[in-house]
Amino acid sequence: MSQALPVLSSCEGCGACCHTVGVPPFRIDRLVNEPIQKQVPDQLLQELLPAWEVRLLVSASPCLWYDPATARCRHYAIRPDACRDFERNSPSCAAARQEFPPAER
Repeated sequence: MSQALPVLSSCEGCGACCHTVGVPPFRIDRLVNEPIQKQVPDQLLQELLPAWEVRLLVSASPCLWYDPATARCRHYAIRPDACRDFERNSPSCAAARQEFPPAER
């Protein structure tokens, strides 16, 4: 039986959702064809594209943009829509927090 989770007033210092993928979940066609609209710097594109092929294989690793020191996204301002749409205290949030409790991160 899982323990009830506290209601979060902020995502600050959590990062549980960052542990659900190994690479930021940009749609690859949009990332390549519309990088200016997403404001993704070339350096970050070069970091993401090689990892794209193996993103499902590294599901045990947190997102490569995750910063364990701050428990936040290193590039939060340009995080993908999937991350922006991840609502605090939603069922998806709760599932990630149950699977990746702070003590295990």
